[in-house]
Amino acid sequence: MSGLPAQACARVVAAAEALGARTGVAVCDGDGRLLYGHRVGEAFAPASNMKLLSATAVLDGLGVDHRFTTTFRLRGGRLVVEASGDPNWIQGTADAPERVFAEVAAALRRRGVGAIAGIDLDPGTFVGPSRPAGWPQDQLYTYYCAPTGPFVLEQGTFVLGIEAGAGAAAQVELVTPPAALPIEGSIAVADRSKGAVYGALDLGTAVQVRGRFYRKSPPVQIRTAVADPATWFLASLRHVLQAAGIAVDGAASGSAADLVVHRHHSELRPAIMRMLEDSSNFDAEQCLRVLGARVRHDGSLAGGLAAMQAQLRERLGSVPDGVTICDGSGLSRDNRVTPGLLVAALLATARGPAGAVLRECLPVAGRSGTLSDRFVGSDLVGRVRAKTGWIRGASALSGVVERADGTQRWFSILMNYDPKQNGLNKDLKALQEQLVTAIDAMGAER
Repeated sequence: MSGLPAQACARVVAAAEALGARTGVAVCDGDGRLLYGHRVGEAFAPASNMKLLSATAVLDGLGVDHRFTTTFRLRGGRLVVEASGDPNWIQGTADAPERVFAEVAAALRRRGVGAIAGIDLDPGTFVGPSRPAGWPQDQLYTYYCAPTGPFVLEQGTFVLGIEAGAGAAAQVELVTPPAALPIEGSIAVADRSKGAVYGALDLGTAVQVRGRFYRKSPPVQIRTAVADPATWFLASLRHVLQAAGIAVDGAASGSAADLVVHRHHSELRPAIMRMLEDSSNFDAEQCLRVLGARVRHDGSLAGGLAAMQAQLRERLGSVPDGVTICDGSGLSRDNRVTPGLLVAALLATARGPAGAVLRECLPVAGRSGTLSDRFVGSDLVGRVRAKTGWIRGASALSGVVERADGTQRWFSILMNYDPKQNGLNKDLKALQEQLVTAIDAMGAER
């Protein structure tokens, strides 16, 4: 590990630790040979770099060709929906709820069914809590703390559109999901921007809004976590069916036989893309639940974590001492992983059939996702694919540098510091970029 690049890495690490950030770094070439290491085997809070372990476990465990299959079945005059844990029911995509539910309505009509006695949601093995216990309990209404479950639309959130209009109250509409829930309360229109704060809350049977909206503000959309994803799924399905002329909760018409009406399939890759490029906490947790359901017949959060750890042991032989996995997203402050583990997991997946998808889903320096504003102005733009990570007290960057000569340098940089120290992450991000610049210059180990 001699040479100028290694010395440059050591200087940057020393600078980070001088700021109070304990720093771990592991760098390997494409053959897995260690080129540089500092605290390689020490455990750190990884923040969203935990999603790399989730993505590699899900890709290898489910396979890149995995499809989520949700089945709509008529049974005794009732419509039964069998869960697949599909995370892809999102507006504006091929899997948009209103589109899929309209296909179900059309399939019912083709069978001469104009009315159903009711709708039943069958969760299968997707049971248990909707969020990891270690998530911040005072932030559960936020989009980044959205719940998981057997039936989830719009990544566990609802979206409201808000516009000032001409009256004393802003115009508010539910954009998605298509649940047609009533809106209670109002958002006052304010003539001054100062103090113009507004928000929404899911009451279960309605959406409550409150606050003040600046009159000259352009129309906005806000996204808030739902209380119970299944409630929104059921309400949306019911609304779309009724809008399409299918009566619900009445006397059933058509065949009373047990038959499959419709199956909806969606792909794994978009969920992995959102997990890594957008740093979606929901997709990380939801995909792990699907992994647990597939390989352990346990679609709970605990089942997903157990499946991920089993996958890691199968691929790597063992999990280092000190590693603690509390969730799949990295939002929990109690997670602990090592830089060496992250690099080993990335390399194991990169060498396998899922390697191309992993590479394609990682954010690209200066171009996409959470790296769109990183490495700008350097020759590393377009050549670094990596996952960022930050929670208070932890900053991270792990991925791969694709060098000009066609070789690769896989790396993990984990930095932990006193969470009471404010404003440090900007400096640490700059040091991470300096480290990657030095990593790019590393030759083969001698």
